Order: sequence, then structure tokens, then C-alpha cells
Amino acid sequence: MKANILMKYFTLFSLAALLLTLNGCGETANSKTEAAASAVTAVAVKELTPEEKFLETKKKAEAGDPEAQNSLGEMYTKGGAYIFDASGTLIFAEDHSKALEWFQKAATQGHAMAQFRLGIMYEQGAGTPKDMTKAIFWYQKSASQNNPNAQVSLGYLYREGKNVPKDTARAFDLFQKAASNPFASDAQYALGYTYANGIGVPKNMTKAIEWFQKAAELGYADAQEKLTALYTLGEGIPKDEEQAAEWWKKAAAQGNIYAQTYLGKMYLNGKVLPKDDAKAFDWLQKAAAQGGTDAQANLGMMYYDRRGVGNNIVFAYAWINLASSIGHGFISKDKVNAIKSLRDNIELELTQSQRAEGQRLASNWKKGDILQSSNDSAAVSTSPDVKPSKQATGTAFVVSSEGHALTNHHVINGCAEVKIAGREGVVKVITSDSVNDLALLQFSGKVNDIATLNPDLGKLRQGDDIIVFGYPLNWVLSSGGNLTPGTISALTGMGNNTNQIQITAPIQPGSSGSPVMDKKGNVVGVVSMKLSDTKMVKSTGSVGQNVNFAVNGQTVKSFLDANKVPYKTGGGFFSREKGNADIAEEARKSTMLVECWK
Repeated sequence: MKANILMKYFTLFSLAALLLTLNGCGETANSKTEAAASAVTAVAVKELTPEEKFLETKKKAEAGDPEAQNSLGEMYTKGGAYIFDASGTLIFAEDHSKALEWFQKAATQGHAMAQFRLGIMYEQGAGTPKDMTKAIFWYQKSASQNNPNAQVSLGYLYREGKNVPKDTARAFDLFQKAASNPFASDAQYALGYTYANGIGVPKNMTKAIEWFQKAAELGYADAQEKLTALYTLGEGIPKDEEQAAEWWKKAAAQGNIYAQTYLGKMYLNGKVLPKDDAKAFDWLQKAAAQGGTDAQANLGMMYYDRRGVGNNIVFAYAWINLASSIGHGFISKDKVNAIKSLRDNIELELTQSQRAEGQRLASNWKKGDILQSSNDSAAVSTSPDVKPSKQATGTAFVVSSEGHALTNHHVINGCAEVKIAGREGVVKVITSDSVNDLALLQFSGKVNDIATLNPDLGKLRQGDDIIVFGYPLNWVLSSGGNLTPGTISALTGMGNNTNQIQITAPIQPGSSGSPVMDKKGNVVGVVSMKLSDTKMVKSTGSVGQNVNFAVNGQTVKSFLDANKVPYKTGGGFFSREKGNADIAEEARKSTMLVECWK
């Protein structure tokens, strides 16, 4: 728990009052002139690209600005920095040694956040050998300036006696100082934990719950998880399972593996929440993909018992096999033995090919994966009463007000039903093109939010910035979609395929069908494939980095024209480049999660 909390960088929010001065109620000619000048200025201001922001920050940092030095260190830490490659092109870079250098410069000038980040780097050994003496030195420097992040980090060291004399009273004092900041959720949680366990202070569940509540309301998942336990047990607070369930939902939505597991089990048994096998399956699958042993076992049983999903005995065997290896989650020895016994019993029902497929799935599984069989006939029961179940997901985006949407052929290929997450019923597949990997869908009803296509695709250049918005790894990552920036690295695709472009934006399972957009938010392509790491290693001995492909915009237009889809193009007099946040906000309205049911 402590290691996770240490790595949660806390961003201070500063609250400022907006002061408005009124010089009378009338509007003078002079005020009109000033307003017009302000409007012209506002229009003239252009939002900087990430590269421009980096270069401007670097320039200020080199001039000695400590704020810029700290920001530059963050850019190098998070891979948001840019460097010139051999051809003179700016590319993404991540360099912890450079980050350390710039944090050091800012820290020596007294920048509290840089001092804290420097302490983190020395404690974690990032960009430098681990050095707890230096880590503690910089934590203390930052904490003396009332930086809550440093106070919390230092508090944990004193509480545990790690490289400093154990001093729980001092730890409590540091937590208390940090928690006085109304947004320091990690400090509030630490203080609640201290009161709940009586560490360096008399045990006080009333105060513990008060601090847990503050942290939970700020979205701190560990505090939300703690409140669910307290409400469930009625410890220090009236027992309220419905309130506990609400906190489980909030923690689960943030990816907390235990919350996802328990929420899935609640929907499964229907004791607190209404029984809902589909929701149970979704939450258990999210936790199982993170390595949750209990979730994997329950998910396996859902497949075996046909609870919210078709009978797939191979998936049942694979998930329970994974659970029997004891992954993430503390379960009793008796439960481990029960899981192993269940695995052995299921194995007796399998054919030789089914057993081999289940073992292959389990042995090839890695954190973040959901199971996808390469042999559906061996995996799925042939019983006539089997209903289709969700087997895979992708992304689609709306291209006309009549409900037409685009995705990849391979996303919908072989699906018994195609659905859109959050919409009732199935979606009609109008047509698909296996050669160019495009598919046209249509759902009922008029829509207002549609994607626009780039009006002048002939002007696209190698090196142009692009943005991809889609639903990769939806069972693990954000259910609200993910934005990933990149560039056009080549104007042709695999084997110089002129119907494709090559992009650097990272592509994950579920990204297929995502719109590739320019800086104005207009579509220039559709994500189609990524270079196989396995095949790359076999053929070259190395792994390709961000070698991904998209169907180009001209091919997309031809496909839509051939099917008489009334799409729209962007551009025009008021067309302008937008920030990534604006593009994400617009794309989220026209982009959706596609489900393949078999």
C-alpha cells in the first residue's frame, strides 16, 4: 500500500478569486474599442503544440526559471519531452537522468515540488542509484515548505522506521500537517489509517472515518475501499450495505481490483444490489484481467454455469486454472484447494483439444489480457440453447446524422451479433470490406454528434501530428475512452500499401476502428492494425516501437461514397487547430465501444 501511495504524485489545486471591476453601467466608445482589441487579441492567440510547449519550457529552464526547470523535469519523467532524432525530427523522449538534472536545478533554488520529486527519484532509483540519505534530505527540504506530498512520504518513513529512527508520533504530526491541505487526499487517508489503527495516537474510529470520508470524496480509491469495509461490518459507523455498495462502485470505477471483484460478486448474488449477470461479468472480467484470483475463479464459474455468458468450458477451465496459480488477492488456503479441485473436475470433462487450448490460454495470459480463443469450435459448447456472449470489443465512430458508423472489418467479422455499449439492441452491419478492413454499421435514430472528415487529404505530410481516440483495453482502462497523440510516420502502410498510413500513436486491443484525427479534429484515417511484436522478433530479432497502421482518409471517403453515406467534411473559414482536450471532448460524443457477440 505504501509503495503505491508514494508513487501517487499529488497536484495542489490553488483557488483564486475572480475580481471584476465595473466602471459604471454604460458602454463607452472607448470601452468598445478596448473590447474589440481584446477580441482580436484572443483570436490571434494560438494554442501551443506539445513540441512548442516543450521548447518554450526548455528555453525558460535554461534561463534559470525554477518553475520551468521543474516542468521540464516532469516532461522528461513522463515521456512528454521531445528530442531531435538524426533526421532533425522532434520525437517523444523519456529520460530519467535528464529529469533528475532539471529537478536538481529547480530544487537547489528552493522549488518545493522539485525537491519532493527529487526525493522520489532517489528513493525509487529512477535515473540514479537508490540513495535513501539523499531522498530523506530532499523530502525534509520540501516538507519544511509545507509540501503535503513530501510530508506524507516522510511520514511513512518515520512510521515504518525506514532509514530513519521509528517515530510514530512524528509520523502522525507530518500526516496531520499534510492533511490540513483540503486537497491532500493521500494525507487524509494516511491520517484516517493512523487513527483507525492507533499508530502514535489513541485509536479513534470517529476521527478515522471522518478522514477516510474526506479522502474518499476526493476520489481516493483506497479510502473508498476502506469505507466499504467499515459500512459492511458496521465498525465505528452504522452498518449500511447499500452505502457500502455505492463506495464499491466509486472505487471500482477507478480500477481498484478488490472493489471490482466485490462489486461483481454483489451483482452475481443479488443480496445487496439487484442481480445482474451482465454487470457481474463486466466487473469480474475487469478484475480478472488485473490478476485478481477471486475474480478469475468467479469468472470461470460464470462461463461454466452460463451466467450472463454462453457456456464456454475452455474459458471456464483457463480462468480457473489461472486462479489456482494464486495471482493477485489474498484468499485462504482452503479456498485455493477448492479452486484447484474445481479445475481438476472441469478438466475431466474436456476433450484433448479443449484441454490443450485451455492450457495454452492460461500459459500465454499476461496482466491486462482477457481470454480470446483461436479455436472457437473447441472452446464453445455446441448445446442448442447457448446464447451469444461478448467475446471481443473494438471502436466505431459516427459519420452521418442517419446513424452510419465506421469500424474495421476484423472487428465485426464472425460476430453473431454486433452491439454498441450503452445502446439497446443489435446494430445492423450494412457492408464490410475485408481487403481495406472497413465495415459500415447503422443504428436506429437520428444523431447530432458526428465526426467530420479532413477536406483536403492530399495535403497530409509525413510528420504531421495526429490524435487517436478509442476504447483500448476497456476491461482495464477508462470506460470513458482514451486519447493518444502521435505523428504520421509514413504515408504508406505495410509493404508500401497506398491505402494505409503508418502512425506512432500507441495501439492496444480495442483500438481497432478508432478515428485518426488531425489537429483540427477532422478524420484522416481509421486505426486498423499494429505490427506484431512476436513476428517482428522472429524476423528481425528486435521489437518494433509504435509501428501501427491505419486505413487512410482517401480510402475511407471512397468506401463511404460507394455506399452513399452522407458524411460531412470539416474545414471552412473558421477552421482552426484545437487543443487535445477539445478534440477528446468532441470525439467522445461521436465515438463508441463496439461489442462482438458470438
